Amino acid sequence: MRSFRWWLLWVLFAATPEVLGARLEIPLRVPLELVSIPLGEVYREGPCRHVTLDAPKIEAVGENLKLTSPGTGAIGVELLGKCQTAGDWRGTLEVTLKPGIDAAGVLRVRIVDSKLTDDRGSASPVPLLWELGKPQIHSRIERFGYDLGASREALIGMLRGAAPPEQGAAMEAMLRQIEVGTPRVEKTHVLVPVAMEVADAWLAPPPPAATSTAPLTEAEMEALEEALAPWDAFLAYAIRQIARDGKDPALRQRLFTLLLDSRYRLSEVLSGDVVATGDPARALFIETFNELRAILADTTRYTLFIDAGDALVALENAAPGLGMRLSADGLRQLARSLQPGEKGDPLALDWAVDPELRELFDVQEVREPAPRPRSSLDFFIKVAQEKQKAPDPEEIKRWLPKGDELADYQKEVGAVLAGAAAGELQRTQLPAPHAKTYAYLIPTTALIESCWKHYVVRGGKATFLRSQSSSVGIMQINQRVWRGFYDVHRLRWDPAYNIEAGAQILMRYVKDYAIPYATKTGNPQHVPRAAYAVYNAGPRAVGRFAKQPPHPREARVDEKLWTLYQGISSGGQVDLKTCGIRDPG
Repeated sequence: MRSFRWWLLWVLFAATPEVLGARLEIPLRVPLELVSIPLGEVYREGPCRHVTLDAPKIEAVGENLKLTSPGTGAIGVELLGKCQTAGDWRGTLEVTLKPGIDAAGVLRVRIVDSKLTDDRGSASPVPLLWELGKPQIHSRIERFGYDLGASREALIGMLRGAAPPEQGAAMEAMLRQIEVGTPRVEKTHVLVPVAMEVADAWLAPPPPAATSTAPLTEAEMEALEEALAPWDAFLAYAIRQIARDGKDPALRQRLFTLLLDSRYRLSEVLSGDVVATGDPARALFIETFNELRAILADTTRYTLFIDAGDALVALENAAPGLGMRLSADGLRQLARSLQPGEKGDPLALDWAVDPELRELFDVQEVREPAPRPRSSLDFFIKVAQEKQKAPDPEEIKRWLPKGDELADYQKEVGAVLAGAAAGELQRTQLPAPHAKTYAYLIPTTALIESCWKHYVVRGGKATFLRSQSSSVGIMQINQRVWRGFYDVHRLRWDPAYNIEAGAQILMRYVKDYAIPYATKTGNPQHVPRAAYAVYNAGPRAVGRFAKQPPHPREARVDEKLWTLYQGISSGGQVDLKTCGIRDPG
């Protein structure tokens, strides 16, 4: 287990909650829409004196809240069964409120100022009506109360679950010291600070553990995968739920980008490309939560979810010596705060295709390739037709071509790659220059990823090509990144399906990330390089080839891609013996 060096550096400077020395302050947020004060008929004295108000609007004004409500009223006397009106009022009730916490931990509001104005904003022309109605109106407003107990207990539960077993007693001691501070008014919330003292032993980070550059053993890989499975399930559940609630395409695109980036990071951890000490789920959570919090900054729907996540981030930054952990139960509790009462286990990890996930993020069904004339290499197409049946290993060996079979193999595979590119271009229109780029990028990506191979011999048996990061097949599609979007069985055993899925993924990367990046830089040649960078390492890697100084390993990969792409786009021929390009001359 190794360390997230670059992630942790980022996290140390990205804390959202406030940390004051050894005092940890965590915010509880009450959305303004929850400051709900029913008004209606707020004053009546006999049939001829009354004030009726509409539903109030609550907004933040400086350090206070402002309640405004349009309404009507009248003051008069009853004579001979009829009201003789001395004055009518039509205008607005305006009340300035100061939030506070009572002894029972309930959020209350205190009236600082109040008045009735007419339709022009002037003082009410019927002052007697206000003097008579004010006590009843004030009493109605000051009856408001919002119990913070459930939110407070949820935060305490998350913090308690984050303590390693050996620190349980110290955590309980800290939680017993909780103090609720003076509420503060923000633009969309009333913020109630909850503060506690951090144990001195937790203030200093633990000494760095010894690291090893040796590859993870199979047992280490299995243990790490098991430990990170709850995180993977939690992330998919949270992003699906938020995307389901939010119909805005821009919001869903940001969520999809975050899902891809986080899954690429997860794959890097599991493959050993990122070396880490401690709990890797903790570092993944902190990085991803900060980005998710930014995405949800303008919404008040997920207040408890954000507050609980903030509590964990604050605890990690204030108490690095605690060794905070993210248990499956803690993640499950946090996930359920998004949709209280929903049945089922939010951490259930399912590798099957998820139709809802596809629909939310506009990932279409893989296009079935058009029927092709039979050839001596029909097995390539045969597997596409046998959707759920793993091919016989002896039959697969026919697709481990020997030297004298490479020409025929190359012709067949090249035709399928070209067909997949043409199909995607027909389904998704790109401007002409980018269409050519995309068409060249498909065979280039397959060449750098697998040398156009789908099968290999492992342990004396033929099987699908698989990388240490769990990418499979000719297009090396990462199973973890695309879990729920594509049929994992077919990605492994169906070369045509693998190619079509890879073509679909590359089209999305070209359209959503590479073209916007190249437009920003003003260099169209950045499109293929940016698209492959995303394919290789996720959306945040879109401009890594232009980074100075470059990362040595990334630079080697990016330059190899650019060399192969230039060779193919200039008319060069793929050479499967060298996995390179032959000069067209």
